[in-house]
Amino acid sequence: MQSSQSHVPFTTKLAIFGLAGLAFCGVLIETSMNVTFPTLMKQFDVSLNTVQWITTAYLLVVAAVISVAAFMERRYLFKQLFFVAAAMILIGIFICGSATSFPMLLVGRIVQAISTGITMPLLIAEIMQEIPLAKQGSYMGIGGMVIALAPSLGPTYGGLVTQNLSWRFIFWLILPIAIIASVVGLLFIKQGSAPQKSKFPWSQFVSFVLALIMLTLGVNNAGNYGWNAIQFYGYVIIGILFLGLFVYLAQRSQTPLINLSIFKHWAFTLPLIIYFSIQFVQLSLTFLLPNYAQLVLHQGTFISGFMLFAGSLASSILAPITGRILDEYGIGKPLLIGSGFILMATLGFVVFHNNLNVGLIAILYALYAIGFSFMFNNSLTSALQNIPPQLIGDGNATFNTLQQYAGSMGTAIASAMLIGHGTQHISVIQQTANGATSEFILVFIVCIVVSGLAVLVQRKS
Repeated sequence: MQSSQSHVPFTTKLAIFGLAGLAFCGVLIETSMNVTFPTLMKQFDVSLNTVQWITTAYLLVVAAVISVAAFMERRYLFKQLFFVAAAMILIGIFICGSATSFPMLLVGRIVQAISTGITMPLLIAEIMQEIPLAKQGSYMGIGGMVIALAPSLGPTYGGLVTQNLSWRFIFWLILPIAIIASVVGLLFIKQGSAPQKSKFPWSQFVSFVLALIMLTLGVNNAGNYGWNAIQFYGYVIIGILFLGLFVYLAQRSQTPLINLSIFKHWAFTLPLIIYFSIQFVQLSLTFLLPNYAQLVLHQGTFISGFMLFAGSLASSILAPITGRILDEYGIGKPLLIGSGFILMATLGFVVFHNNLNVGLIAILYALYAIGFSFMFNNSLTSALQNIPPQLIGDGNATFNTLQQYAGSMGTAIASAMLIGHGTQHISVIQQTANGATSEFILVFIVCIVVSGLAVLVQRKS
């Protein structure tokens, strides 16, 4: 149960440390792999559209697992869920580190995705249950800072390890951290409420997962066949039909996978759209920029990753500070500040798309990352604080599911943009540059919409 006191026991802090540590490992590996794509393409003789499944499939599985987080948190002890998460990430590390083929590497990433899908919502559930309301913004910021350190270190870590050792060591070097986080979590995580026995809604789960997969396959096919191809529209239409089936089943179920009544609350839905959108842009950029640096600017893996370091580090440092701003001033102020930064950043990418270099990319990405830190965790915290307590589990699962799916779609669309600008008459360099320009325009438009929503939230709140 959520404490009414301001004191937070040390054991609770250790439990949050274990959860955040395991989530850190999952996100660190995810963001480290983006800079290895050119290397993996050569080693396994696969295309960019194939190798990007290392990230896209991972995020799809994370999204699918998180979609059942509300059910799992009601049905099982937190410590039981954490045990499964710890086992999955350790098994996944061994599979990926030993992978001798691309399919084997992909299987290892999917196993790791199960771990991240359990851990991310579990961290938030622990904070919302065990941390007093007055300190939730700060602790969500601290938890966000630990997780945000992963993408700040990920591209640099992945580039440095790949360039000087081997991409396999991305997994082996993270193993000690995963073991320590697993032990601490298993010792100190506690359950705020007793588990409830209920039947798993398989039909809802299958229809929801199929919707996610079909929509993602549609976007991937756009890269291969074009945005006007039947292979794109066909999968998208099927995905929408499965999504409609999920909504139909959930509305008529006594045990819905996700309680859709949460969308009746504007203070939940508007921050959710903002959260999804800025994560979409974030993953689009972290996929696009390292590949752009390697394929267009002819930089090595280390520089391609390191150019994102300053922005991601600033974002992680600012996370607890922006959480305190939320606690003191409410959601309006951090959303407006963040909107200004992300608009400047994405407009800069559009204006300077023909003159980009490593330094300019680093500056523009840093501006986006600063804006991201004001908006991301605060959108989640504010939304969960503005729905009935009995719906917090469903709200948490919805946010985390869409966070991962936003990343999956962001990666898939960025990949399709790059591949979709290829012809027999232009080089890979020009193809990548043309695709990047289109992607920059897309993310700028998304940020304009986000800024409009931020103004709306500020006025309503």
